[in-house]
Amino acid sequence: MAIRHGVAGHDNGTAILRAQPVRMSDGHVEGGYTVRYEIICPACGDDPNLSYDQVPTELQKIRGPRESLLSGLAALDVHLGLANTAPARA
Repeated sequence: MAIRHGVAGHDNGTAILRAQPVRMSDGHVEGGYTVRYEIICPACGDDPNLSYDQVPTELQKIRGPRESLLSGLAALDVHLGLANTAPARA
């Protein structure tokens, strides 16, 4: 069973942030990379050998794309349930 987005418990060694490939063919990058980033999370059922348009909509939402490395890293923290949240104020 896949772990839900934003919930701690993902295998931190498996979920990755990568530059979004222009195209994937037979599990290989073709045409280089875009300037965007995407989250690949096998714990959620994603397959890094598939292109963005080959994965289900739910995984496309997780993947992104993110417009910068910084926004990608922040999104990865949120996905993994590691993002800091501000304590509630009384």
